[in-house]
Amino acid sequence: MSSQQQPSPQHPGLSSSFVSSDAPLPSSPTPAKKFIPAEPESISTMNTEVDKNTPPVQNAANPRLAALATKRASLEAKLADLQAQRLRYINNATLPSGLAIPAEWTEEQRAKQALATANGVLKEHITLLHAYNEIKDIGLGLMGLVADQRGVRQKVIMEEFGMGDKD
Repeated sequence: MSSQQQPSPQHPGLSSSFVSSDAPLPSSPTPAKKFIPAEPESISTMNTEVDKNTPPVQNAANPRLAALATKRASLEAKLADLQAQRLRYINNATLPSGLAIPAEWTEEQRAKQALATANGVLKEHITLLHAYNEIKDIGLGLMGLVADQRGVRQKVIMEEFGMGDKD
């Protein structure tokens, strides 16, 4: 047996031509690095430490880091915008009676009242939507009965009443 065809010590029966992906290639100048999972308390320090072997120019030129930094900046801007919108909605909110919220209320009371008012409007809109859908179903059912009585397609009846295919 030649040295290339000897069984591997890790895997008996396999020749050394079957090299693990972790093994360094013969042309590789440095040995492969092993992944060692970080401990939970060291994870937070990993984000703040800079690799001393990597020059800062390479970190700035890394497209993945640049993309992540851009995404983070965009998300922070979006968060600030959403928080500003929330404050505007709270400041412009009214009581269910339509009166302005008293100025002496705390920010928390104003926020709770604004949320309660918004939830009330949503419930009212949902109720109106259900009523609309019920009326629409009844109307389409009646048009179907008229179409059956006349012996024509329902589309013809809908056109007589000024409704389109998508209505």
